Amino acid sequence: MSDAVRMRVAAIDHRLRAHAGGLELRSVSADGVVSVRYTGMCTGCPIRPLTTAATVRPALLALDDVREIEVVGGRLSEFAERRIAAALGDVECPGFAP
Repeated sequence: MSDAVRMRVAAIDHRLRAHAGGLELRSVSADGVVSVRYTGMCTGCPIRPLTTAATVRPALLALDDVREIEVVGGRLSEFAERRIAAALGDVECPGFAP
């Protein structure tokens, strides 16, 4: 597993813990697919799709060796997540720049 991915997920997890939630790194495949899972209060949070689209996905995709993010246990279709991301436009992630 990439140290950069581990450190980035840990940084996101640290921020989510302020809301009694969290993010867990499940796996990183050889071809750059990162699998994560929300924990704590994030598991039932109604704005979890927004957190994924605005924070988690852009922060992880900014890493050179990451090409795709998979959220385990998510109930949002890829189409719906793309709509959210499009509505947000180009999202900046302060503190997560490569």
